[in-house]
Amino acid sequence: MVQERVLGMLAQLSAAPPAPAGRDTQVVDALVIYQFPARLAKFTAPEFINPAKQIVPTELLDRLQTNCLRFSDALNSVPGLRDHVLEAPPLKAVSKGEHTVMDGYQWILAEAAHTERHAKQMLEVIACPGFPA
Repeated sequence: MVQERVLGMLAQLSAAPPAPAGRDTQVVDALVIYQFPARLAKFTAPEFINPAKQIVPTELLDRLQTNCLRFSDALNSVPGLRDHVLEAPPLKAVSKGEHTVMDGYQWILAEAAHTERHAKQMLEVIACPGFPA
């Protein structure tokens, strides 16, 4: 669901506000790459991305694979990924309000970091005593 939401945002990126002049993309890139997947701080997913019903795991795998291809295409075809910015609540949370917007490229990085975060979460669950009970 997060992937599809980010893909939708990328489709509307050219209509988003322009990136501020002199913006240091490396700082935000580093926050996204290193802080988003970290599991030191736990967050509850917003209601709008919680599944409303049980989804079949094979369907989720198909969606994941399709969305990964769509992100690869976006990297190569969406013009001006760095030229426009969108509000970024996850960045605001991680940076304690210091940074509030991400460009299209950073949203793609964030989606990858989000996937990595969930992979780490699954490993934590698997490592729990009594798994899979």
